[in-house]
Amino acid sequence: MDAYQTSIYTAILIASIIIGAIIVYFVMSMIRQQRRNQELYKSKISAEVNTLEKERARMASDLHDEMGPILSSVKLKMNCLDITSAEDQAQLEKINEHIDTIILRMREISNDLMPTTFLRKGLVAAIEESIANNDFKSDLQIRFTHSDIPELGREKAIHLYRIIQELIHNTVKHARATTLSLELSVKNNKIVLTSADNGIGFNYSNRVNESKGFGLRSLLSRTEIMNGEMYVDNRRGKGMEYVFEIPLETFKKS
Repeated sequence: MDAYQTSIYTAILIASIIIGAIIVYFVMSMIRQQRRNQELYKSKISAEVNTLEKERARMASDLHDEMGPILSSVKLKMNCLDITSAEDQAQLEKINEHIDTIILRMREISNDLMPTTFLRKGLVAAIEESIANNDFKSDLQIRFTHSDIPELGREKAIHLYRIIQELIHNTVKHARATTLSLELSVKNNKIVLTSADNGIGFNYSNRVNESKGFGLRSLLSRTEIMNGEMYVDNRRGKGMEYVFEIPLETFKKS
């Protein structure tokens, strides 16, 4: 090989190295940008959801601490009125019934916005109470099992509670299922939530892309906020199965 050929090969080699370095640089830049975009997206979603939860807590407090006592006071004062007419007394009794219904409904709404049991006793107790009270007004048979779950930071644990609420709501509304099994456990330093029903199933990807798929999208959003993974088994005609895996360390930061 003469000097001319050597110089050509050397030039080609150098050019290849430079081009390769440029390609690697752009690929790494794209990866870094993608990661930054993901972090920005996660931060944006986290801020929006956390703001929503704070607003829910505020509204629940307002309903429970302010509106409830006001209505009770109105009822008390009305019952102190000197009513002699049987017709007026009958109307008063109806008004009392309406006020009682409003107070009960307000308590239900307040508890749905921010369950008092969740605040006092934690995630597992709140789930058990919600199922026992049939908050979802359905004949669906829900079986909830759990292992020894450690105390979880409230700020992140509320996302798990909302995920379970959404899973039950979707099953009641869309699945035509008669049974739903929920399991909460700790495996390999992760909180693992499994949900399986015996309903008709559906195509998860198609449903999420529909305009009415907000609830399903929230499952993934809340999972990502907790740095977790979500898996869906589209068992069409055989029900739906979801698995959520959340690192335990996520809950220690809240």
